[in-house]
Amino acid sequence: MARKYYDILQIKPDSSSEEIQHAYRKLALRYHPDRNPGPGAASQMAVINEAYQNLRDPPHQENIDKDAVPPSLEPARRDDLTSSILGAARTVILRSGWAVSHEDGSIVIFEAGNPRVRVALTDRLTGDSLRRITRQHRELASVMTVHIEGPIAVGSRMTVIDLMRSERHGALIPGEPCKSLLSRFL
Repeated sequence: MARKYYDILQIKPDSSSEEIQHAYRKLALRYHPDRNPGPGAASQMAVINEAYQNLRDPPHQENIDKDAVPPSLEPARRDDLTSSILGAARTVILRSGWAVSHEDGSIVIFEAGNPRVRVALTDRLTGDSLRRITRQHRELASVMTVHIEGPIAVGSRMTVIDLMRSERHGALIPGEPCKSLLSRFL
């Protein structure tokens, strides 16, 4: 995990606080959605923010370095970029006042508002998984994912957000609070 943060900010593990901040600012100028309208800029900025948040505090940085596992010993899992994007998206959603209502290994459901609105976060989305998710969670307004595999049939009441490309598929984004949340990812 620690190695990933250093790689994202393009710095060495022995970098000073000033070097960490300089690297963050340089990347923020390049990828911030206000300056870079390109697809994926918002997702990349979320990954950069997560790395900076975890490395900017010296005591936290020492704990990360101490717990680091050599890359050859890390267990096989989702690629680092996918994990970073999902972690950053989760942080943004929780900080926006949404609460986790359901979580298992492949999907997290957040809810907010009255009447209740739900947003799903998952790493991969296929046509079958989208149908299964929408059957299980009736109030679902949107699914956010990093990878879309194959064609998906998005219903008239559903929005799918491709976090990797900052693209929307399906219906227009539903009303508040969903609209204000999802607009951050596009």
